Amino acid sequence: MSKEFDTLGFYEPGFLHLRVNTDLDISDLNELMRNHKTQQYFSTFLHEYIHFLQDITTTSGLLAAHFYIDFIKAVNWTIRNDGKAEFKVPVQISNTNNVEANIKLREVYRGEASGSALIKYDRYSTEEVNIKDKNNKEYKPLKYNVHYYDLKTRAGRTLHFGYTCLKEYVAHAVQKNYLAKTDHADIPYQIAELIVKSEYPEFGDNPMFIVALCDASLMCFHPAQMFFNTLERMKADKFVPNSTKSIYEFAYKDLNFQGESGIETVESLFQKIVNQVDQQFSDALQSEPFQPNYKWLKHILTEAQNLRINNPNFMCELIEVENKLSDDFFKVFKALGTPFFTNKSEKGGFVPPENYQDLPLQPYQLLVFKQIINVYNGQQSCSMYDFCKTRPDMDITNELCKTSPWKRAKEPELCPFAQLWRTWGLTDEIPVKK
Repeated sequence: MSKEFDTLGFYEPGFLHLRVNTDLDISDLNELMRNHKTQQYFSTFLHEYIHFLQDITTTSGLLAAHFYIDFIKAVNWTIRNDGKAEFKVPVQISNTNNVEANIKLREVYRGEASGSALIKYDRYSTEEVNIKDKNNKEYKPLKYNVHYYDLKTRAGRTLHFGYTCLKEYVAHAVQKNYLAKTDHADIPYQIAELIVKSEYPEFGDNPMFIVALCDASLMCFHPAQMFFNTLERMKADKFVPNSTKSIYEFAYKDLNFQGESGIETVESLFQKIVNQVDQQFSDALQSEPFQPNYKWLKHILTEAQNLRINNPNFMCELIEVENKLSDDFFKVFKALGTPFFTNKSEKGGFVPPENYQDLPLQPYQLLVFKQIINVYNGQQSCSMYDFCKTRPDMDITNELCKTSPWKRAKEPELCPFAQLWRTWGLTDEIPVKK
């Protein structure tokens, strides 16, 4: 599991959780935005909020939740059907349900998040990666390598370029448009802009144009490939953008994806993945106690789909002028609300969509998915302990949270972790360290 690059804050893709690394109370976003002393923290919130938007309004982003639920399903099925009360952790990753193949594909698509702070871009190259599925069918996705010169160490280096760098550029550029003094390292935040300026100077240096190219590239399974292919097509056609909308139109023009179920356009692929993720959430949260959470997730998926289809370049229109969010931003905010967000002390809040009525709900539900994956990876304590201990309604923790949270599934009062563990038929399953 990954976090979007962790500095002043982070976002957890697939789990709808945003963190701002401060001890200040961030529950009142209006106050956070309007108070000059907390402006930097709101700009960090904005950066991570962009990652939330990417999570639910792009094909690439939606695949994170799809992948994690598939992984959980595969492991759950294995440990429930092995005939044993105990299962060893970390769990052995196999290709029985294509879990191993999907992990390797995600690594190719994701790329690296770490690198040099100050660089000079040189060139890019590609190499085939061989991946076999459960039926021994071979896939050969291209890995994109960016070669650059580190201006501090004066050494040549190579970066595995993937969707991480594209997502971080979009969040960086929108944040900098809002707060001009924003500064980030070249990798992963600004490398996309350096590539565009070097590979195709005629594209121009308008940051929102580059945001459009990066955002459009996230509307497929392999964003790095779409990014470079679109740049090459632009060069060949001598295309010079005159608006952000023209970039999306060029990127999507005559673009089709060949899959096992047939040919997909950018729009049909996105709609297909939205429907699949909706079904994944439905499968995972079908029990009655979780229905409010599923209804919320279904609602924001529907709103996100409408937003992307009706206004594909909305990501470029969120800031009016420095320190002023646009009317378009507030339309998006009202339609989608926020993910669950916290500060360093695990205190925070949640803003539901404006027209959403089915409350209350637990917006931290998907974080419980993460804790169960952590158990499968060998972690014995629940990292939601601090949050659950400081909940405004009551402290629902006990010592089992720190040593064996799965045992809480046998208690009469169930915590969020225990609710899912029991619901998924794991009450009598015991993880044991290898």
